[in-house]
Amino acid sequence: MKKIVLIGTALLSLSAAAQTEEYPWTVGLYGVKSEYNGDLGNNFFDVTQKFNAMGALSLSRYLNKHFDASLYVAYGRYGSEDLNAQSSTLAQEFKANMLYADLTAKYKILSEDYAWRPFIYAGVGFRQLSKAGSGDNLCKDGNDIVPTVGLGCDVALSEHWGLRYTCGYGYGTSDDLDSRECGDYNDQQLLHSLGLTYSFAFKPSDKDKDGVIDKLDKCPDTPAEAKVDENGCPIDSDKDGVADYLDQCAETPEGVQVDEKGCPVDSDGDGVADYLDKCPGTPAEAKGYVDANGCEIDTDGDGIADYKDACPKEAGVAENNGCPKMKEEELRTFKQAVHGIQFETGKATIKKASNPILDKIVEIMNNHPNIKLEIAGHTDNVGKPEKNQKLSEDRANAVKEYMVKKGIDAGRMTAQGFGQDKPVADNKTKAGKAENRRVEFNIVYQKLVTKE
Repeated sequence: MKKIVLIGTALLSLSAAAQTEEYPWTVGLYGVKSEYNGDLGNNFFDVTQKFNAMGALSLSRYLNKHFDASLYVAYGRYGSEDLNAQSSTLAQEFKANMLYADLTAKYKILSEDYAWRPFIYAGVGFRQLSKAGSGDNLCKDGNDIVPTVGLGCDVALSEHWGLRYTCGYGYGTSDDLDSRECGDYNDQQLLHSLGLTYSFAFKPSDKDKDGVIDKLDKCPDTPAEAKVDENGCPIDSDKDGVADYLDQCAETPEGVQVDEKGCPVDSDGDGVADYLDKCPGTPAEAKGYVDANGCEIDTDGDGIADYKDACPKEAGVAENNGCPKMKEEELRTFKQAVHGIQFETGKATIKKASNPILDKIVEIMNNHPNIKLEIAGHTDNVGKPEKNQKLSEDRANAVKEYMVKKGIDAGRMTAQGFGQDKPVADNKTKAGKAENRRVEFNIVYQKLVTKE
């Protein structure tokens, strides 16, 4: 019993190969035992009957992992003794030379990964019978169509060679080839075939079409667009771990850490790869404002990096976002404008007396293209709050419109009214009310220079 187990284990451990997608064609050479079943009796699996031998060839084609197609051709002896004879003097033999061929489809029960591969098959055959030998012979020359089914097993011996056994049953469409036409039996046959097979390919398989046959391909699923080496694996010219067909930075220096696109990692997002970056903590918003070493550029040398310097080519101060301090007389102009801009009582109409100071503000705006103005209108508490709110808004917009007419871009100014909500003096006095009726200017420094 132990020997049987050891033999079975050894057979099961045979390397799987023979007919596969890589070697789709298989030829076979067989020895065949033919058996008869008909009006003369049933000789199937009857070891007492004369051994009728045949030889056979097959050609099969791999279709997919489940099915093969096969052509099988056999020639040899087919027949039977007359088991119904009442005495030896009446005994006659049915002896025929049979040429048989069938075309079948084979269903593989186990995959090609197994060395043992049982299968079943079905198809249609054709046979031609002729008398064989001399003496009394019931054979009647003729031919017929033979529907056939069967089962079998392939055993892979090596990459190309294998053993195959089949047992094929055929049901003839004629009942008189044995010279007897009686009862319910047509002339049936059973063919036991055992032989050696050889699997091959006219052209070696290359499933991924990369020019390297599957047998040698160590990367069998390479995309069609990829250039490959002699092993069928995508080429990685710069050795960064990202294949050339995916690599958007194909000449990365060896040893440099890269991302999934094959480009050097830039951890701080400043546009300079880590391996070149001498200032690795630069904020991402500084991208485009750093030098080749990844360090912040300060063109005017005022200690304020260009990416946050509103005047990067002119030395300035931090409180002005890197822009120079305004002249004292310019600052006084804005202070004077707070109460120097006068309106018609209860209206948003600017009095002509206000034009000189407004024109000075226009001039300052032209001299300092990097500043924006926030124009805020305020009123005293005389009248209804909602009317005061509307009046303050109208007066702020009136100032803005005046400056637009003088050529200042509207985008550089915002206008807003606050009504009586932000007094700077006591509204109980006449002087306090005058203080609260005002237009204020808030200077905002904006960055005008774009990234280089």
